[in-house]
Amino acid sequence: MDSCTEETLAALELSLCKGVSNGLIFALLERFGSARAAMAAPVDELLRVDGIGEETGRAVRRGPDREAVEKELDLMERHRTRLVPFFSEDYPRPLKYLDQGAPALLRVKGEYLREDGLAVAVVGSRRCSHYGRAQAGRLASDLASMGLTIVSGMAQGIDSAAHRGALLAKGRTLAVLGCGLAYPLSPEELELAAEIASSGAVLSELPMETPPRAGNFPPRNRIISGLSLGVVVVEAATRSGSLITAGHAGEQGKVVFAVPGTVDSPASRGCHALIRDGAVLVESARDVVEGLGPLSAPLDLPDPAGQDGEVRTVEDARVLALNERERGVLDLVAGAPCQIEEVIARTGLPASVVSSTLLTLEIRGLVRQLPGQRYARG
Repeated sequence: MDSCTEETLAALELSLCKGVSNGLIFALLERFGSARAAMAAPVDELLRVDGIGEETGRAVRRGPDREAVEKELDLMERHRTRLVPFFSEDYPRPLKYLDQGAPALLRVKGEYLREDGLAVAVVGSRRCSHYGRAQAGRLASDLASMGLTIVSGMAQGIDSAAHRGALLAKGRTLAVLGCGLAYPLSPEELELAAEIASSGAVLSELPMETPPRAGNFPPRNRIISGLSLGVVVVEAATRSGSLITAGHAGEQGKVVFAVPGTVDSPASRGCHALIRDGAVLVESARDVVEGLGPLSAPLDLPDPAGQDGEVRTVEDARVLALNERERGVLDLVAGAPCQIEEVIARTGLPASVVSSTLLTLEIRGLVRQLPGQRYARG
């Protein structure tokens, strides 16, 4: 691949050496400074790295099978897939902050953008009900309309409904697969993957032809939660991969949300258990953005109300649920405290409308009232 730098190619070669795990790649990079230096190191130096035995050390020194490397590169080119290593500027920033388990290499079809840092995962059962599919699509569509990127696993059921909901709203969506990006998919899955890649990205940490084995999905789920500010579980049985994703989210300090179902539905028992354990109950997209609250770092998003290329800076997810009037009033008090009369004069709105809007923003925690009928950002 012409776009594959020498060090990226070396990282791929290192990952294809027999016995080299994701964790060992990081250990080798830390010890030797680069993938190329690691592969050039003497065996006795390699053996000083924790987790490397004689056989793996010799495999690294020998290097991978050249045909396997060429085949992987050819498959990436044919499937229009880029290799994005951890050290690349194009690597998703949220994954870099994972305490452990960040993928050393990602294969990406489509494009991951900085604005995708404002993302929410919507996950659930493959064998979902009509209710679950409808709720997943509705939530994803509403969240995408607010400017959030929807992350899921492209499985049948809730995952696919979430992706389609985001696409329906002409929003961005990311799919993380538990197989390689060249693994044969059904015609329906291929069509969905192509749509996702044109409005976001399809990602995998696995070699291109890796089949969807059971052991691939827990690591896949940690990437889904790692890319997201929070995880919404729509339908999940008591033993479900979606609960594993929620567990990863909790460990990563992300917000866990759950959509309730009927009390007699086995498909919703996992969601009800999450709610009992403290997950945020979700009835609408507003519940999600309210639960996310202030962001750890501001993000610039395309401004749908502005000209092409214009952006708006988002510091608090709750502002995404505001209408135009509420956002205008909030912007006025964001810079410095304002008297209510000043807000009325600058907006041209009736006093009763300004008063009720400020009260709404105060209830949501976005503004606070100061002495003398002055208002400031909350």
